[in-house]
Amino acid sequence: MKPGPVRFAFAVWCFALGLLASAPARAQETTNGFAFADFLLAPLRVHLLTATNEPAAHTTLTSNDVTRILGKVNRVWAQAGITFYLESLRIEPAANPDGFSQNVKTNVDALMRLRPEASKATNVFHVYYLKQFGPNGICIRGINFVKDTASLRPVEGGLDEPLPRVTSHELGHALTLAHRQSITNLLASGMSGAWLNEAEIKQAREAAQQREWIQPAAAVLKMAEEFDRTKRVSEAKDLWRRVTHIPLNCQSTRVARQRVEGRTK
Repeated sequence: MKPGPVRFAFAVWCFALGLLASAPARAQETTNGFAFADFLLAPLRVHLLTATNEPAAHTTLTSNDVTRILGKVNRVWAQAGITFYLESLRIEPAANPDGFSQNVKTNVDALMRLRPEASKATNVFHVYYLKQFGPNGICIRGINFVKDTASLRPVEGGLDEPLPRVTSHELGHALTLAHRQSITNLLASGMSGAWLNEAEIKQAREAAQQREWIQPAAAVLKMAEEFDRTKRVSEAKDLWRRVTHIPLNCQSTRVARQRVEGRTK
């Protein structure tokens, strides 16, 4: 039976996602209809919480895990033309961890009390990783928490590991998306699916565009070139590094990677 347009589009997207995951060097000028000029760059601060006396609040993830997770998160969100760049990685002791494993059972705000004061900030998305609490993840007033022991029910075309999917799911909530219990959907509960429909893509992009601290990729690239022209090398390199998170292999991302690596050709 010939697939309908929505099912066919989903199959094509899953195939493209697989190509991006397995062959990042393959030429890829657009993702799900979004070209480089359409992409939005959103800052993401990742927190790896530690707590020597409270195992539930102590993640065992490393910086290498964060790199892997973020790469897959960005391949998921490429379908909406949104990329999260690593604003900073904080490996830090949890605040107020005593009694966390008991308190969180009755009050999810126990998670909020784990946030170290010094690394709080506005104008950036936050994801806190810890070891164990009730759900796989939760978004509380725009702040995201993910347990590194997350588990999901696999679905056809879904992600191959839980943490990138759970992280992507919670960031969807931070971008105003609600649960939608279609098993292949990114906002379904407890599944490995990663699909967004057109309405969700539109809503997420509109939510992103309302935040002044989320910038168009083209504007970031232009600013990097201007900084480079005026010999502000460190600032230019920081902006090019943001662009390298975009999961496209196009002229703009190739130039950004070359500049970050210190090459000019």
